[in-house]
Amino acid sequence: METSKNSYIAQTTAYLKNKNYEKAYSCAKELLQAFPGEMVGHYLASASAFWLKKYDESALEAKRAFNKASGDDMIPCAIMAATAYYELSQYDKGMEILRFVENRKMSEGIERLMFIFSLAKNDGREAAVHLNELYRLNEEAAREMLIRYLG
Repeated sequence: METSKNSYIAQTTAYLKNKNYEKAYSCAKELLQAFPGEMVGHYLASASAFWLKKYDESALEAKRAFNKASGDDMIPCAIMAATAYYELSQYDKGMEILRFVENRKMSEGIERLMFIFSLAKNDGREAAVHLNELYRLNEEAAREMLIRYLG
């Protein structure tokens, strides 16, 4: 494999798209070794680890990616970290990182996750707040979430 950053990124992404998670994980680790300061390497390592059910590592790498990200790049990193935290039943950590990006930019994906985390924490009041915000952003998505969790 070539040693250029873009080659690693392209190869890892291709492995992820083809659901070849072991190879994606290996390639992401090579990317991190070659380019340790790159946010994208940590993000791809997190995604690969997640699909291999290595949730602790996924959360750690997503948090590293989040800490290196800026602007809109923070959102997918936060979503990845929150999703790993959810699998680890670390709901407070997931909500914390989601709140950070929610205050920067409202997003349907962020509100969906905050609704789910609120339900997981048995906080109906906060769940209602996030469902209302989701309703404001996308009425159809809010209805689907409500039906899914009531049904």
